[in-house]
Amino acid sequence: MKHTLAMKKVLVTGGTRGIGRALAETLSQRGCEVMVCGRSRAALTEVERSLGVRTVRCDVTSAADIAALRSAVQGELCGLDLLVNNAGLQLEHDLVDALDVEAARRETEVNLLAPMLVTDALLPLLLAAPDAAVVNVTSALALAPAPRAPVYSAAKAGLSAYTHALRAQLAESTVRVVEVVPPLTRTAMTAGRDDGAVEPQVVAEAIARGLERGKQRLVIGKARALSAIFRVSPALARCVMRGR
Repeated sequence: MKHTLAMKKVLVTGGTRGIGRALAETLSQRGCEVMVCGRSRAALTEVERSLGVRTVRCDVTSAADIAALRSAVQGELCGLDLLVNNAGLQLEHDLVDALDVEAARRETEVNLLAPMLVTDALLPLLLAAPDAAVVNVTSALALAPAPRAPVYSAAKAGLSAYTHALRAQLAESTVRVVEVVPPLTRTAMTAGRDDGAVEPQVVAEAIARGLERGKQRLVIGKARALSAIFRVSPALARCVMRGR
């Protein structure tokens, strides 16, 4: 089933850089009314000026900020058709040493708990729309974890599982649930290890096309190869990721 993006009311979390910013720009160009949220006021101001989208400051791990975000969406967009849970945080951990508990907790909150809480807060608005969607940006590392990013990999695996469960529970509603599995993308988060990485705009265009085509799962670029390997041999997929 084909879906139109024109005139859709959209919220993109983590929308000041990387995939989030590129997607905000792409959706705006397709006629969407876009709001992005992020933590940096300076970055939000720059995005608002450059892209002409609405912005709101929000730490997606804060219950108070999420409540304020919902109020901003209701007040400025007057509804919501598309929620993109894109905000992410990836840290390296040496599990032989003592785990940095606070860093691991923050990483898990941003990558797993925050999308759940934001979705929970905004789902009533989405259910009121005739054709809505929740888009969760996961990772190929949910299939084959990167040894040096164990917490990120685990959190994204959890988000993938949550996405499947949410889709099942909303199957009889007007809200689609979409999982996006991007390839290694050239962003601030991947700086220093972005050989072969694609540009964020390439990922954003693929997401927009997938949404228009009604796809439930978008595995983009080189992530498709890893996904195919995983289906044949999970052990081989994990071997491919060893050392990443």
